[in-house]
Parts: sequence; structure tokens; C-alpha cells
Amino acid sequence: MSFEEPAMRRGRVVRQKTGRPRGRHGMLVIAGQLGVVLLILGIWQLVSGRWIDYFLISNPIDVIVKLVEVSGDSAMHRHTLITAQELVLGWSLGASCGAVLGWALGAVKIVGEILEPILNAINGIPKVALAPMMLLWFGLGMGSKVAIASMIVFFLVFFNVYSGMRNVPKPLVEVARAMGASRMYVVRKVVVPSVAVPLFAGLKAGVSFAMIGVIAGEFISADEGLGYYSMTATQQFDPAGLFAALVIIVAMVVAGSAIIGAFEKRALKWQS
Repeated sequence: MSFEEPAMRRGRVVRQKTGRPRGRHGMLVIAGQLGVVLLILGIWQLVSGRWIDYFLISNPIDVIVKLVEVSGDSAMHRHTLITAQELVLGWSLGASCGAVLGWALGAVKIVGEILEPILNAINGIPKVALAPMMLLWFGLGMGSKVAIASMIVFFLVFFNVYSGMRNVPKPLVEVARAMGASRMYVVRKVVVPSVAVPLFAGLKAGVSFAMIGVIAGEFISADEGLGYYSMTATQQFDPAGLFAALVIIVAMVVAGSAIIGAFEKRALKWQS
């Protein structure tokens, strides 16, 4: 019997043994997550009306009932659609501009060194504090909310991509060029893999930050959207409506992050 057969058998045994724990581990993680959620909901239901006033936190049962009620409400559909459009447009604009500028300044070192401190200073300004200026520039409609969200996402993606470009392994680039690799080959095989990980990290984090910008803009001035609905529910002392809107907002953020995560897994197969 050759030496290859035992090695192959050992390889199969290792895969079979490691496959089961991974499956069990995944099920254990899901069960743990579900348990934590149920525990939080149970505590919430228990303390509502007993230790904490109902009008402050409502309770899970009433929130579920409210979600069922608004699921058939055309006005709620409109609020959700408006917020979703603002989220997608703000995220897309900020992410694309941030990625392009981060790549450009990372590729041209001298320009990056000149502009990086200026962009850092601008990034230090609280974005929500600029919301009134965005309303002045872009009006009270969707444009101002998109501008706020895109500004927040822009800096997040920019600094992730810029950092990735600055951390491209130079020895690997020099070796590839010494072996006659073309510029496009170096970009595709060395630069892109170095930037991909921080880029996707910024894109996923940008979803939640974009939602913060959108909701903040709707809080300040809007007559539609989930932020406006939440503010109205608060003014009407409707905690169930407020938490129902929050559930929808969280679901939108989770869905957006999951979509980007699916693209990330396909794009980063080379890591596995």
C-alpha cells in the first residue's frame, strides 16, 4: 500500500471529524442567539408595567400586535419605502465616493499626505450637527436626508479604503513587478485583495451609520419616513408604535448588512 493512501484516508477522517463540530458549533451559536433574544423579551415583558411605566417601554406583546396592525397600513408602507430609499441612496453615494477617493489618495502618496489631515479635521465635526446646514442646502425633502447619510458613510469608507491602500505589501508588489507582471495584474492580484477586507468592513458598518443619518434628518424635519413616524408616536405617547418602528428600522439594517455580507463571502473566497 502506497504512502498516499493513508494520507488521503487521514485527510478524509480529518474532514469528517471537523465537519461535525462545525455543524454543532453553528447550531449552538444560533440556539444561543435565540436564547438571548428570548431572555431579553421575557425580561422586557416582566418589567413592563411593574418596575418601569408602560408608557416608557411598552411590552413585546403589544409591539407585535402593533406590527401586525401597521403591516396592512398603506401609510406605514409609505414611511418604510421613503426611509429605505433614503438609506439606499445615501449609502450608495457615500460608499462609492469614499471608495474612489480613498483609492485615489492611497495610490498618489503625496496628494494623500496633503489631504489626509484636512479630511481628518472635517471628519471630527459631528455629522448630526451639520444636519441643519444640509436642510438649508438641499431642502426639507429626501435630498437633505440622503446628503446626511452619504456624508457619514463617505468618511467611514474613505478611511477604510485609504488605510488598505497604504498597507498594501510593497515587497510583494516589487517582486511581482520584477517578475514582469503588468500594472493591472499587480492591482488585481495584490492591491485589490489588500483593500477588499477593509472595504467590505466599511460597507457593512456604513449601513447602520447611514440609517443613523437618515433617521436624524427625519427627526429634524420631515413629514414622512420612519423617523417621522417614531417622533409622532413619541409625541402621542404611543410606545408600541415607537418600538414597532424601531423593529422595522433594525430589520432594514440587518437585511442590508446581510446582503453586503453575502457579496463579501463571494468576493473573499480566496481567504478560505
